[in-house]
Amino acid sequence: SGAVYLFDTDTGSQIAKLTASDAEALDQFGRSIAMSGSTLIVGAVGEQSNGLDSGAAYLFDVSTGKQIAKLTAEDGAAYDRFGVSVAISGNIAIVGAYGDQGDGPGSGSAYLFDTLTGVQIAKLRASDGVFDHFFGFSVGIYDDIAIVGAYREHDFGESQGAAYLYSVSDGRQIGKLVAESGTPSDLFGYSVGISDG
Repeated sequence: SGAVYLFDTDTGSQIAKLTASDAEALDQFGRSIAMSGSTLIVGAVGEQSNGLDSGAAYLFDVSTGKQIAKLTAEDGAAYDRFGVSVAISGNIAIVGAYGDQGDGPGSGSAYLFDTLTGVQIAKLRASDGVFDHFFGFSVGIYDDIAIVGAYREHDFGESQGAAYLYSVSDGRQIGKLVAESGTPSDLFGYSVGISDG
């Protein structure tokens, strides 16, 4: 089912153990985690609210250890694996769902949420998304820019991979990143990170 533990980094003492309010076997709560300020987001890729392995993410107030919201995709379905990746910046969270089938099996997607309300504000997909890209396997966010990895993207070779940039304010894709020296099986985009610029 999974759990997340909070520690005081000055003392090494455990502060809290966090679990989902509706925890069940095989949820894999803790598969991904991220924090901004006092808000923590935890992915549970095996959660089954929308079918087997549809996935969920949970928001917690770190200062109190209390769960403040459960996030699921409005169009969630079995095997989406929503929550495989999570990131948070300010009051916006992004959650990856690499199994989403909007552009074909395994094409993937990512979702933006308002952490104050728990409301989904956008669904992100690659402009050139097709089956088996695994878009959403990795995500990152900083201020108004989100980055989403698709490590099995294969426009330039099998599993060469790519990453995509989005404007958080309007959900618009603003760029696609590929390695200049990329070759098949590079898995570019397996992990992503982002900071100012």
